Amino acid sequence: MIPDISLGPVQIPTFFLIISLSLSALLFVLSYRVDQFRRNRQIAFNLALLLMVGGFVGGRLLHVFYEEWPYYAADLIQILFFWNGGFVYYGGFLVAWPLTYFYCRKRKESFSQWADFFAPLLSLSHALGRLGCVLTGCCYGQFCELPWAVGGRHPTALYLMVGELFIFSLLLFLEKYLEKSKNYVTGHLFFKWIFLHAFLRYVVEFYRDDFRGVFLRVPLLGSVSISQALCLGLMSVALVVFIKDRKR
Repeated sequence: MIPDISLGPVQIPTFFLIISLSLSALLFVLSYRVDQFRRNRQIAFNLALLLMVGGFVGGRLLHVFYEEWPYYAADLIQILFFWNGGFVYYGGFLVAWPLTYFYCRKRKESFSQWADFFAPLLSLSHALGRLGCVLTGCCYGQFCELPWAVGGRHPTALYLMVGELFIFSLLLFLEKYLEKSKNYVTGHLFFKWIFLHAFLRYVVEFYRDDFRGVFLRVPLLGSVSISQALCLGLMSVALVVFIKDRKR
């Protein structure tokens, strides 16, 4: 684990350094894809900005009000000290989605087309973000004695990073395939990512050991955390979209 990098008297949190470098790299990839698919550059970067802002605000709010509210309620100013950590990925996702949707509606753009365009980038961004978790040591797993264990624990952040990189590669392949398909329905690439990402996160969550709490109990599935509950919801939404479009 490398939680901090020392530059003389300055301590730089590794997680935020990785996030900053990742965002810079993603913007370069975004620029390349804009040229590749001949998209409107201004709209593309506006959507990217909304994704970043929505991800930051939503991720912070879900952490504050669901995971650690007693702590922040005792000292509300701590909510603003985001550099101390405390973000939940799905909180950011659930805020960024409607933000980008209403922006597309306002600009009279197809949300489904832009969602397909950003799907590989969303997958890659999650994989790069998990690299920060790997180096920081957060999102740690349960104790195990497997050959690839890190510190005697499941490297759950590494599982998510490798799994998401596989999904990213699959999306790039599907993107080329679907372009040539006469039956392609816009939005399906995005919902394929939704389903695969949610399934990956749902499975890996069983191996995590940092406290997530029991959000609800589902028949046949047992106790699930809030992240797993959101995963089940997202997978259900994706399946409904696929079934509805197939019937149509």
